[in-house]
Amino acid sequence: MDEQYRRLAEENAALKARVAELEGRLSAAPKAGGPKTILGLSDLVIQMDENLVVSYINSATEEHLQRSRKEVVGKGLQEIRGPGLDPEMLVELSKKAVATGRAEEETQYKHPRSGKAHFLKITASASAGSVQILIEDQSRLKVIEKSFKRYVSPKVIEKIIELNADPFTAQKYVLTVLFADLRGFTSMSSGLKPEEVKDIIDEYLSEMIRVIIHNDATVDKIVGDEVMALFGAPVPYEDHAVRAVNCALKMQTAHKVLMESWKSRGKPAPAVGIGINTGEMVVGNIGSEQLMNYTVLGHHVNLAARLCSAAPGGDIIMSMFTFNECKKYLQSNPNVIEGHVKFRRGETVKAKGIPEPVETVSVLIVD
Repeated sequence: MDEQYRRLAEENAALKARVAELEGRLSAAPKAGGPKTILGLSDLVIQMDENLVVSYINSATEEHLQRSRKEVVGKGLQEIRGPGLDPEMLVELSKKAVATGRAEEETQYKHPRSGKAHFLKITASASAGSVQILIEDQSRLKVIEKSFKRYVSPKVIEKIIELNADPFTAQKYVLTVLFADLRGFTSMSSGLKPEEVKDIIDEYLSEMIRVIIHNDATVDKIVGDEVMALFGAPVPYEDHAVRAVNCALKMQTAHKVLMESWKSRGKPAPAVGIGINTGEMVVGNIGSEQLMNYTVLGHHVNLAARLCSAAPGGDIIMSMFTFNECKKYLQSNPNVIEGHVKFRRGETVKAKGIPEPVETVSVLIVD
């Protein structure tokens, strides 16, 4: 019996190694040439000879066309028609590939059965005596880009796509959230002209959002002069607390430059207060059919907002939860917090949903 289990284990290991080898060869192989597909591949593949007569289609193409392989092989490409696939466009794209080696086209259509919008990327590649068309459904990528392009850097969007995770399903994670707003600006703005208020807010928000996105964080929302940023989602990273503190430091530095500019132009120069907290939060696409937003919920979010309200202008206040997360990295690398700073124990803060007063730590920039 033991010998039988041993042989089965060896065969299983050999099979896994063979699958890994085939997958590696498939991903490394050029697009043109023989059929490059495996069972269950979602991309559509159409293989033709130099006269654009179909010699092969994969199972995904069969399903998309609602026609069997036998019905399609031997037909001219001009006879291939399916949702989002215009025969004239396919033929023209293939001719370009024959002339240049490769040609691409993007198109969109509404699926006749589901009624959903789909976005296709169609790539034609040519090699000696053959042409191959690869059709990729990029609908999910388009939804992600549309949802996140204003709130995160292109690098973050690329990472979301690379991870192949669903960023919209609500889940619980330990994350870090940051709130920042201008001190006394509401009362100050009552004495300003509307265009002056708009100019100050536009400059302030543009600079804060630039810093947040540059630090691979998510701009969660903007309410008046308040900015909310999220660290650790939709792309997860363990050092989200450290990144939030470093981002806050850069925001204060950038805001000091703004304040000098406002003063030089004779404008009010309100300081910014920042609050940071770390804890378990619900994150995902939350709202209604009319309005959905990618955001976080929970009492740890409320605490971050409360810390922001308690922060004097020019200060950064974090909870002890955030400080303890940072300490994990500070112990091995004191330079993980960028710039010269000091940490000072602050006053306790009461927040909705947290029964005990929360201890706080102030982050002081040392010039």
